[in-house]
Amino acid sequence: MGKLYTRSGDDGFTYGLAGVRIPKSHPLIEFYGALDEANSMLGLARSLLARDMPEYDADLRFFQLLLFRVGFSIISRNPRVSEDDVRRLEEIVDKYYGEPLRAFIIPGGPPGVAALHVARSYVRRAERRLVALKVEGHLDFDSVLIKALNRLSDAIFAIALHASRRAGFEPERVPP
Repeated sequence: MGKLYTRSGDDGFTYGLAGVRIPKSHPLIEFYGALDEANSMLGLARSLLARDMPEYDADLRFFQLLLFRVGFSIISRNPRVSEDDVRRLEEIVDKYYGEPLRAFIIPGGPPGVAALHVARSYVRRAERRLVALKVEGHLDFDSVLIKALNRLSDAIFAIALHASRRAGFEPERVPP
């Protein structure tokens, strides 16, 4: 790899699928940006939780790698995400999600948990951007990608609740 900068994007365009130049505001680039935001926030959450709650690290790393595979599935048109990934995410949800919530909660808590809530919201944004790509006719892809992002946000939420309680912080509920 050469220099970090290429100058090829200085005009506000970048390379999309099949080497076609598209504006950086294109829905595909918005989707990739949402994946990047989610992945970066998961990295922050991992670093904040690593010392006191290392038991979440392997699952959070799986989430980060899954986000890359979602992106690679779009670039290569070769599925890199499968129903097995969706099942694994469901197993993670079941492992961490305890008593069902009876009210909405206010995102927050200790720093690592708060970072998980932000990561979850970024995954939801990526999911919305992915759906828009399909609905607006920009791209066709295997629907397992939407399922995976949907379950991923559930899994992040389950870990956030579990880690919050483990830290002795009871999530605040939205009053009725």
